[in-house]
Amino acid sequence: MADYGDHYPEIRSAGASVAGVSVDTPDQSEALRVHLSLPFPILCDTERRVVRDWGVYNAGEKGGIAKPSVFIIDPSHVVRYAAVDAVVRRVPAAEIVSLLQDPSEGHPVRRRVHIPLFSEWKSAIQNSFKR
Repeated sequence: MADYGDHYPEIRSAGASVAGVSVDTPDQSEALRVHLSLPFPILCDTERRVVRDWGVYNAGEKGGIAKPSVFIIDPSHVVRYAAVDAVVRRVPAAEIVSLLQDPSEGHPVRRRVHIPLFSEWKSAIQNSFKR
């Protein structure tokens, strides 16, 4: 999500907006937004309705969370691009910026492999004990 925060000005200049969706509580989501200095909102789906309806629900992890996903929805509410990824493979924000700037290009989006840092593993382990 931090990657999208870093590319937020480019995404906005391409005429798009960004919103995250989390199954966490509003307080947890806001703490994450502040921690990552995200300039966009994180919407809370504590009942997991949205993540189920959009087919990105991962029931096998931490009591049910959302899979990393990106959707580009045009002004007429049509989904123009969708990517649902694994935890370690993600669509970089730079690829989304390219799609937004030239949607007619039609080239496949490259995913990057995200290998968690020790601090991320530590955080994940701590979070699993909190639940």
